[in-house]
Amino acid sequence: MNDDTDDRFGFTLDDIKAAMEEHRGMIRLGCYIPTREEVANSEPAMVCSALHDWWWESPTRLIPSDEQIDAVIEVLLQRADADHPDIQRLIVDRP
Repeated sequence: MNDDTDDRFGFTLDDIKAAMEEHRGMIRLGCYIPTREEVANSEPAMVCSALHDWWWESPTRLIPSDEQIDAVIEVLLQRADADHPDIQRLIVDRP
């Protein structure tokens, strides 16, 4: 497990910039990949929105692998509010 709180589950800012360049500078919803810190500590609604967009709306270059999704789920399960409906929905509805 990567403990770097600024890690975006293996994606770099250069990966994100390249995806935006491929779409002529347009920022697609799925281009935002939250950091481990954000997934661990942000409000459930924000986490739900960001992960849903990344998982389901990302450009091809940023589609998460099964391993990356597993890493996100691991962080979600460690949250103090892991039983929150929004967090539970993410765990159940994972890609």
